[in-house]
Amino acid sequence: MLGGGVAAAAGDGPAGQPRETPTEIFAAVLRQSIGAPARADIGDEATERLSDDLILIPGDVAVKVLKMWGRPFPADIVALLMGAEGVEAPGYIRVVPAGFIDADTVTAWSDADLLASLDATVARGNTQRVKQNLQPLEARRWVLPPHYNQRLHQLTWAALVLPKTEPRESDGVVSYHAVGFGRDGYVELMVVSDTQKVPQISHMMELFLAGLNFRPGKAYDDAVPTDQRAPAGLAGVMGADSLRKATENSSFLAGDRVVPVAGSIVAAIGGLSLLVYVRRHLRRQARRI
Repeated sequence: MLGGGVAAAAGDGPAGQPRETPTEIFAAVLRQSIGAPARADIGDEATERLSDDLILIPGDVAVKVLKMWGRPFPADIVALLMGAEGVEAPGYIRVVPAGFIDADTVTAWSDADLLASLDATVARGNTQRVKQNLQPLEARRWVLPPHYNQRLHQLTWAALVLPKTEPRESDGVVSYHAVGFGRDGYVELMVVSDTQKVPQISHMMELFLAGLNFRPGKAYDDAVPTDQRAPAGLAGVMGADSLRKATENSSFLAGDRVVPVAGSIVAAIGGLSLLVYVRRHLRRQARRI
C-alpha cells in the first residue's frame, strides 16, 4: 500500500512562503534529475548505477512533482525512478531501516505458500473493509511469481488484486516490487501499473536491481549476529502478517497492498512532456562535458 497519504496541495511551500509554480518545479526537475549513464545516491544506504533509459529524480523534487500531478506516494520515498514508460509507470524508491532480514529463508516457501500468507492477511483486512462499505479484495494470481536471487539477495514479485465481485478474466492495478536486502533493512522499488506492462516494468526492475549497490559495511553479507533483526522479518517485506504453508483449500487471494493510483496528471506540464524534456536536457548536458 502506498503509505503516508499527502494532504498538502501541490507545490505548497513553508508557512508564509508562496507556492512554487509548475514552471519552477519543472526547472528544479531539470536541474536535479540524474540520467543514465550515471551513479546516484539512494539515501545513506546505497547507490544506483543508472543504465539504459533510467532517470532518477531526488526525493524533495520528486515529492513536489507527485503533488503537482495529484498522485499518492509513500511517506518515506527517497527518489522517483522513470524508465521507458515515463510517468505512466513511475517507480517509488524507499529505504526501509527495518533491521536485518534473513532473506534466504524465502527459499523454504513455495509460491503457493506466499500467496496463502497474503491471503490470510487480506482476509483479516476485508473484515474492516466491509464495515467501511468497501468491497472485499482477492488476488487472482501472481503477475510475477516471487523470484529470489540468492547470490545478490534480491527479491521481485507482483500479484493481481481485485474485488471479489470482478469477473474472473478482469484486469486490474498491480503493485510491482523489487527489493534489495542489506545489513540494516532493504531498498525497495515499487511500480504501480497494470498487467499489460509486465515486460516493460520487469525490465525496469531488472535494471534497477542490477545497478543497486549497498555502501561498504551496509551490504547483506556485512551483517553480524549482534545486528538488530526486523521483527516482522520477510513477511513484513511482502506485506503479510506472517508466513504460512498453503493448504488445498487456500484460495488465490493476496495481500491488501495494491492500491489504485488515483488521479490524473493535472499539472500544466504533462508527464510525457516532462520525461521528454528531462531526457533532452540531460543529453545536452552530457554533450557539454
